[in-house]
Amino acid sequence: MTDEKKKFQIQRRIRKITSPNDKLVKTVFNLPASEYAYVIESGERDWVTEKKIRGVDVKTYFWLKVIGVPEGKKIPTHFEVDGIGTVNISRPLNEFDRAIFDACISTQEAGLKIATVDFLFRIMTGDDKKQPTRTEKTAILESIGKMMTTLITIDFSEAREKMKKYDSAPARLVGAILPCQYLDGVKVNGQETAIIKFLDESPLLEIARAKKQIINYPSALLEIFNQNNTPLVTRIKSYVIRRVHEIILHPKDLRPTITFEDVFKHCDLANATKWQKQDARKIIFEVTENLKAQGVIRSFEKKKDGKVYHAISFIF
Repeated sequence: MTDEKKKFQIQRRIRKITSPNDKLVKTVFNLPASEYAYVIESGERDWVTEKKIRGVDVKTYFWLKVIGVPEGKKIPTHFEVDGIGTVNISRPLNEFDRAIFDACISTQEAGLKIATVDFLFRIMTGDDKKQPTRTEKTAILESIGKMMTTLITIDFSEAREKMKKYDSAPARLVGAILPCQYLDGVKVNGQETAIIKFLDESPLLEIARAKKQIINYPSALLEIFNQNNTPLVTRIKSYVIRRVHEIILHPKDLRPTITFEDVFKHCDLANATKWQKQDARKIIFEVTENLKAQGVIRSFEKKKDGKVYHAISFIF
C-alpha cells in the first residue's frame, strides 16, 4: 500500500469535529446578514456608527463602487471586533462555508495535511460510507476555492497599544482564511476526485486557540438518516449542533433555547418563503432528535407562538 493510500485509510478514522468559535470567527462567517450590511452612498470610505450585535462591537465601512458589483449592493468588507482589532476581509462568507471550514480544520487537527473532497463530505455528513454527488462536490470545491482566495487582514496595533502586556505581539496579521491548494480530476482508489493540500494553519484557528475558544464534538452528530445533505441542511446542522454545545459550555451566560428566527438569520433564511422556513423547521427538529438520541441533550420542548413553532428549549 502506498503512503498516499495509507493517508486516506487513516482519514476514515477521524471522529471529532473541531470548530473555532470566538467572536472573530462568528463575525467573519456571518457578514452577509443584513444587520452587518450598510452602504455608503458617496462611494467614499467612511465609518458607520458603531453597533453592538450579539455581544460583538461592530463598526463597519464599505466601498460602494467596486468593479463588477451593482451600485447599491451591500458589500461587507471592513469591520472591528471588540478585543481583536480592525479586520478587513476580501469577500463575505456564510454558514455553509463555515461547515466546510470546520471539516478542513478537523482534518488538520487530526494531523493530516491532505484530504479528498469526498472525505471532507463524509466528515460533514458523519457517515464514512456516503459519496458526494457531482453537485455536492462542486459546492464544496467552490467554497474551498472561495476561502483559499479570501484574504483577511487583522490590525492589532490599537489593541496592542491598549494592552501593554501584549506589546511584543505583531501589529498586523495578513493571510488566507484557509491556506491550501487543490488538484482536481485526480483518481484515488479508482474514483475521480479533488485532493486538497493544507499549506498552513488558518489564522482564525490560531487566534481562537490562543483565546481557548474552540468547540469539539463527535462527527456522528452530523449523521442524520434519510436526510439529503444540501447546502441548506449542512448550514442548519452545523449551526444548531455548534450552538447547543456553546450553551453547554456557557450555561450561566446563555439560555438553553434556540429560536428559529436566530437560525434563519444565521443560515441565510431571513427572507425565505413560508414553505422554505417550514422545511427548515423540520430539519431543526431532526437535528434536535439526533442530539437527544446521541445523549447530548436529555430532552427538548418545542415552543409555539400561536400555530407556528418559534423556538426549542433544551434540558441537559
